[in-house]
Amino acid sequence: MAKTSKISGFYKQSPKERLKIVSEFSGLSEEEASCIGATGALSLDAADRMVENLIGIMEVPMGIAVNFQINGRDYLIPMAIEEPSVIAAASNAAKMAREGGGFTTSSTGPVMM
Repeated sequence: MAKTSKISGFYKQSPKERLKIVSEFSGLSEEEASCIGATGALSLDAADRMVENLIGIMEVPMGIAVNFQINGRDYLIPMAIEEPSVIAAASNAAKMAREGGGFTTSSTGPVMM
């Protein structure tokens, strides 16, 4: 069966079950999935090497936008955000776009000299 990002009732699943679905879709190892599902995984030492002038760490929930089909391929889109309606709105928009064939991208060659 082909992988699909069209997952009916995804929002009704528990966080643990959603992570399992994402792990299977993405081919994540058990170790990778446990890192995503963990809380407080980023140490101050690691964070200090990632940004300038670190003063602390702010944890932001990570959710998944479903239904995305881009250039004929299905994607689950991770979003780290504290606003609950954004992920739901993105998933709904992707569902509507999917009915018309999904999103199609294109690009030009380099334009900088």
